[in-house]
Amino acid sequence: MEYKNLDKNINQILNDQYIVPLYQRNFAWGENEIYQLLQDIYENFKKIPQVNYYIGSLVVLKRVNGDFEVIDGQQRLTTISLIAKFLDNQLTTPKLKYDSRPEVEEFLNNYYQDTKIVNALSDDKIAHFVDAVNYIQNANVTPKKLAQTPLNTLDEKSLREFKEYFFTKVILIRVEIPNDTDVAHYFEVMNNRGEQLQEHEILKARILEKEKDSKYFKIYAKIWDACSQMNQQVQKYFPPNERVALFGTNYNSFTYKLSDIIDDGNAINRPQTISEILSKPLIMNAQSDSTDNDNEVEKLNSIIDFPNFLMHVFKLKYSTQYDIPLNGDDLLGVFNALEKVIDTKDFIKSLLFYRVVFDRFVIKSAEDEKSEDSYRWSLKKPELYYYASKKQNRINFKNTFDDPERIIKALSMLQVTFRTKKYKNWLQELLSWFVPQNSLNISAIDFLSKLDALILNTYDRNEKLALIVKDSNYAQGTNTPHFLLNFIDYLMWVEYPLKYNFEFKYRNSVEHHLPQSMENEANKLVLNNLGNLCLVGKSLNSKMNNESPVGKATENSGKYYRDDLPPKQKEMYDITNTKGSWGKMEIMDHYQSVIDKLKNKEDILKPQKSPKPLVF
Repeated sequence: MEYKNLDKNINQILNDQYIVPLYQRNFAWGENEIYQLLQDIYENFKKIPQVNYYIGSLVVLKRVNGDFEVIDGQQRLTTISLIAKFLDNQLTTPKLKYDSRPEVEEFLNNYYQDTKIVNALSDDKIAHFVDAVNYIQNANVTPKKLAQTPLNTLDEKSLREFKEYFFTKVILIRVEIPNDTDVAHYFEVMNNRGEQLQEHEILKARILEKEKDSKYFKIYAKIWDACSQMNQQVQKYFPPNERVALFGTNYNSFTYKLSDIIDDGNAINRPQTISEILSKPLIMNAQSDSTDNDNEVEKLNSIIDFPNFLMHVFKLKYSTQYDIPLNGDDLLGVFNALEKVIDTKDFIKSLLFYRVVFDRFVIKSAEDEKSEDSYRWSLKKPELYYYASKKQNRINFKNTFDDPERIIKALSMLQVTFRTKKYKNWLQELLSWFVPQNSLNISAIDFLSKLDALILNTYDRNEKLALIVKDSNYAQGTNTPHFLLNFIDYLMWVEYPLKYNFEFKYRNSVEHHLPQSMENEANKLVLNNLGNLCLVGKSLNSKMNNESPVGKATENSGKYYRDDLPPKQKEMYDITNTKGSWGKMEIMDHYQSVIDKLKNKEDILKPQKSPKPLVF
């Protein structure tokens, strides 16, 4: 299968004729999908108009007459055809035809002759197309937070520039499947997947196609597939003999001895087709590893997805050649810029290495019905366990460090603060501490020191945060950075770990302990003060909206007070219960206590041999 020159801009796409076969479902995209596509394209047009923008893949089969049968991507291609006519009235002939759907072809022919005729058409069979045209014309192409700008209200210059960008910079990955492909089987595979061919799958084919030695193709494809399964430790996706070759006799190293795996059975004289890649996974099912009867698999969730993980590997390896954004949406664009410098052997090795690092030194969330929000944080590494009674080897997972609590606190503090899968700069820095040439062994004290230095640097780099210790009344209310509130919780816990029994969770709402509804002349200057604020979940924030501080803090009702509250919130509640009130004086006293901790943050974070005793 030929993978070169897959990138096609809209002009190039519309140079060819496409047929939607009868087995394809009807056009079904609605307002949300069309608006989102147009907003994404327009946003990138305004941000970086000189750079190509990739909007997905189009899988086709070339018929004898040269027309392309659409196998996957019909919804996107149809929408593009409608947008193209709206932007360029000079287009008079649609490039999309349908097997046995004459009413749709008639609609497209009429639309391409006169866009204004659409609203005069009333056939129920084309209602979706009529709606789609109206959605396109009235689509708000600016982000929701900005003033609405429907596409049909753009001035002549803006519309002309956007038209040029749309036709020349918007890219589809057009993949031609071989003529001997069992199309029915392929389409069944795609339907079973329930989703379009993803960009990282296209990228897999393009990177493996660069490898000229066929004996490596099968193992490289297996490594890629294993690395793409982000929710389980990567070792689970290899049988025992391959684990030993890749990860050492105890499964907990990075040995990468491909020569111990490769034999004549791995040699493939050609790259696999897309349909083969999709229908015949090369990796084992992590939950049915019968080869060595592994222990029951813990249900985990990764903090990042595979496309964004690939961007981290790109940046770790090639940042000197290219300014690489940590955004999986740019995956294929970055690959195109790097294609000439990427060596498949080197990249696949690095991909697996950094997955091992990621699994071993970056937390995952583990399902736990007994924990708040039904999950807890997990940080584990693999080990070989010999099951004597059955004389079998098993892969087991134990804590990465003997005493991981503080490390998990630091990692989870970073994760809940910077929660998006994109632009995880802290994760990039963590991964950069390791290189394939070095051992994975790092002491807990050294790893923690690096983590704390990363956290402190994040604080110090923010000039506004650095000035807080000199501010007698830092009062930003709901604009208070979540990092600051989480960092204060971390400092308080590190200083007195026996006092606070809590986990960092996705608390994303700034709560006023003294509610804004109780504002008066005496307290209005401190209502938004840092001393009156903490982070809670959004649902809890709305429930406590007008509750008095005493009502929130009382221990007897058990309504909001719990032993596992975050330290700052618990401290505020404890003060309220001790004093029987929470007003200006209590807020400022607590504020000063917090400022003192921020002033002493470096000393607090110095590793302690034993926890400080509780002070009552």
